[in-house]
Amino acid sequence: MTKPTRILYVHNSADIYGASRSLLRLLPRIRERGFDAVVVLPESGPLKQSIESLGVTVFVDRWLSVIDRATFKSWRLLGFLLRFPISVWNLLGLMRKERICLVHTNTGVMPAPALAAKLAGLPHIWHIRDSFQEFRSLWSLYRRYITALSRRVICVSHPIAAQFSNAPNVTVIHNGVPLEEFPPSVNELRERFREKYRLGDALVVGCVGRIKFVRKGQEVLVQAMAKLKQGGILAKCLIVGTTAPGNEDHLTRLERLIQDLGASGDVVLTGELADPKPAYAAMDVFVLPSAQPEPFGGVVLEAMAMRLPVIATAVGGSLDQVADGETGFLVQPGDADALTRKLDMLLRDAALRQRIGKAGRDRLERCFSIEQMVERIQAVYREDSRS
Repeated sequence: MTKPTRILYVHNSADIYGASRSLLRLLPRIRERGFDAVVVLPESGPLKQSIESLGVTVFVDRWLSVIDRATFKSWRLLGFLLRFPISVWNLLGLMRKERICLVHTNTGVMPAPALAAKLAGLPHIWHIRDSFQEFRSLWSLYRRYITALSRRVICVSHPIAAQFSNAPNVTVIHNGVPLEEFPPSVNELRERFREKYRLGDALVVGCVGRIKFVRKGQEVLVQAMAKLKQGGILAKCLIVGTTAPGNEDHLTRLERLIQDLGASGDVVLTGELADPKPAYAAMDVFVLPSAQPEPFGGVVLEAMAMRLPVIATAVGGSLDQVADGETGFLVQPGDADALTRKLDMLLRDAALRQRIGKAGRDRLERCFSIEQMVERIQAVYREDSRS
């Protein structure tokens, strides 16, 4: 009997967020299809526990070199450069010890696995879920590094793939979500959540994600909701999520803006929720107000799965996800007036909300199912394991 292809997955953190959820959804399904999996993380945390609960071995390598925005703006760059060769050496040793056949780097911010795979003579897949527009001066070099050391570069959306200037080994595979994770009926969830947060029977517009001015755009949503109120549309604004460590002032700024707009009674800040599905169930419209590109926002897919009409900014992965005018609307980043107009249209018309929400769910089933994602990734594995 042929031994299964043993794949090493390398991920950049032990937090649970979009890319890690995608990994958690991939692992059990790829193992069902005859592959074996080992995972490397830079630390212990919730993701480690979740992966181990699937029966997958996790190694923690605290020397794993990870790029973040702060690295290139401080003395931490020196630490990154010192860690890099140690990270490569550690991964090379693990690949040999665990008899790895193929390496899958799960985000774009870890340069070491690709070089370690090259030295080990193994095929390397690089999964790019990142927008590198902030690093234009270095991106041309890093782009060449990624494509040169990878048999295949998987990008989560066409705007992310466009960063690679039509490199021949770049392919687009959209993230998928398991529809069985989302309940067919949301009435009970909706009632319980609305009662807990005192939303009553109000129309509710919501967003889910990290709170960060400009980048995530919650301030634009709050401004749009204030404009709606001035125009006679009364609705609640539900903001789910909190700031990343070090960005706590962004929450303070948002709270100050809400107060300045006289919207304290109209905006509900829930903080982080372990399960956001009840929050989606309580919403009538979902908004992704990010001013900077989201590579392929999982929250948009989740909202579509919950049959919500979606308004998103016309940048990044939203261009692939939202069929403008059919499953939702696209507006320009930072344009509170445009967002207000689309919200006004949806909030005044319950039938329109229902029709667009159903169209979004249908599009999700056609284009963004977990089965499609896994089948396409499996095809890449089979191709590269034969190379």
